[in-house]
Amino acid sequence: MSQQRLLPIDPLFDPPPGWLAASLPEYTAVTRSIMQLAGAAEDPASFDKAREQILRERWLALTSVEPNETRFSIIVPVHNEEIALPSFLGALLASEVPADADAAVIFIVNGSSDGSAQVIRNRLARIRPVMDTILPRSRVDLQRSATANQFGLTESLRFLVVETPVPGKANALNIGNEIARAFGHEMAMNIDANNWVEPDSLARLYSCAHRHINRGAYPNTVIVNAGEFYADRRSTAPVTASPRVQKAEVTGWMFAWSTQWIHDCGGFPQGVIEDYGAGLLALSQGRQIAESGARIWGYAAANPFEESQQMVRFLYGAMQLSRHFSSDPNAMKILLEDFPNLRPLMGRFEHHFLRKFKAGRPITLARGLIRWLRNEILALRARQKLYRDPNGQTWEPVYSTKFGLSAAERLPTESFVARMGYALAGKILIYFDNLFDFLDRF
Repeated sequence: MSQQRLLPIDPLFDPPPGWLAASLPEYTAVTRSIMQLAGAAEDPASFDKAREQILRERWLALTSVEPNETRFSIIVPVHNEEIALPSFLGALLASEVPADADAAVIFIVNGSSDGSAQVIRNRLARIRPVMDTILPRSRVDLQRSATANQFGLTESLRFLVVETPVPGKANALNIGNEIARAFGHEMAMNIDANNWVEPDSLARLYSCAHRHINRGAYPNTVIVNAGEFYADRRSTAPVTASPRVQKAEVTGWMFAWSTQWIHDCGGFPQGVIEDYGAGLLALSQGRQIAESGARIWGYAAANPFEESQQMVRFLYGAMQLSRHFSSDPNAMKILLEDFPNLRPLMGRFEHHFLRKFKAGRPITLARGLIRWLRNEILALRARQKLYRDPNGQTWEPVYSTKFGLSAAERLPTESFVARMGYALAGKILIYFDNLFDFLDRF
């Protein structure tokens, strides 16, 4: 994205090594082209002109769409991401999007109790003039701010900071979709605020979504996925794209959708797995989910306790969706295939235990039983969360995916007792995971 010359380099805290390896050659090649075009001219403006020309050429080459004919919105839900935002913004602002594209980057700061909004404003004020703009009255969130801080001019690359006291990514995406439609954008995309996009990721996702959604060449396609690359803090092994293991799986970190379609459906399903909910909504209607060449990076949970924490969240969200789609047999069929833990007791037992049992392997039988019991415990925790908060949209942060392994030591709100409990639970689950691996060798 276009910036003024000689700005300080954004601090890229803790990016995955694979993201650096994939992105640095692209940064280097584009920078070299800009410097060659700018030449040795004394006029500082020549650098900015060269950058814009190279970005226009690069965008056209990647998308086959002229920059001045490009129209889309990027929705960035932000909930207490003050620590991660500088690094996220560093990667986002280095994206290859020309300044004359009609592109709106909309930060929806939702229910944040930290300084996330101010971090965004301070960074954007260095690259664009700011003005207050009046937003159309929201029908999805009456508590949303009536105005937004807009950095940049309308009908060009601009950034908006919108605030709401209502927490939740689904609500934030629905607010963003509403604003995108007000701008006349047929397509919008989501990027999570604690991940890293490669320099050409936005162009590659836009290119695929433009073919499938804007042009209507594939009228049944309403969602386009990016590839997720989960780095493991415990390993330096090369990272490959996370495989799709569920029918309705949507890349929560980064995906694009038809703004009119999600509006006609009444918005993203409210819950903690709104991305999967959108995919379920699409497939239940006979729609399709396409895959793009865009790539986004982040960290996987670093220990078994946090892996279990994430599983509880997914099950909690699936249970919310089972209530939402209870009268839709198509959706329920897909949901039960993707989440076996929602099946009746005997169905869960068959999936996790009997289905994997191999004749003459008694140790495998024991392992399957332990795994089944573990899944039952996770499902029980999810049901407890559903009972306490049936409409919740937020969940406990998985620290190692956001702030690194020592996050609990850096966050003063985390009590000593809670940290010790996390550590003990993690050690217990690590023990059982090692036991499973040992048993599986026989």
